[in-house]
Amino acid sequence: MSVNKMPSMAVPAAPVDRQQVLRVECYVRASVPAALTGTIDDIVDRLHSLHESGTIADYQVTTWPPECQPVDASTEGEPTRDELVAEFERWAAQHDCSLEPAFQRQNVPMLEAAAGDSIDRVRVPIVALALYADTGADTDSLCGVVPYTNGERTYTVTEWLTASEPSERTDPTRVTGNEQATSLGTDAESQPSNSPTNR
Repeated sequence: MSVNKMPSMAVPAAPVDRQQVLRVECYVRASVPAALTGTIDDIVDRLHSLHESGTIADYQVTTWPPECQPVDASTEGEPTRDELVAEFERWAAQHDCSLEPAFQRQNVPMLEAAAGDSIDRVRVPIVALALYADTGADTDSLCGVVPYTNGERTYTVTEWLTASEPSERTDPTRVTGNEQATSLGTDAESQPSNSPTNR
């Protein structure tokens, strides 16, 4: 299948022009509970299959930038977590969608600070997909974020993958038990596990 011809999706996932050439960025938390490593591996395998079949032009798996990103030569020019989420929120606002509850902004009191001082904390889901259209320009254009909510329900990473795959692979209504927790960002940042690598 040509990368210019994405299948029509049975699940109303991120509103994407099917004629666009898509590149997918898969963001994963640095620490994932052991119970979810298999789910993450399955997501990465499915992205690889979509790339191999020509459904997506390319994909990359990377960990979310840290909440407080140090400024050094290795991170120079890379977007911070806040910048990424702000870009995703702009996309959601333009499409009458919401990133909550998977993405959350919280106002947290600062330790060792004057009374009333606080900082905004950006909480990200365990796994999320950013869909970029290859525009031929220096930078690709963001055309979708999964998971997202359309006001009625949340559409998950697993649903987007299922809807993007050839119909004989899976039932488009299938959602794994772990996916709901994955898409909504369970409290897992402090639990150790193996970190996925870029493919």
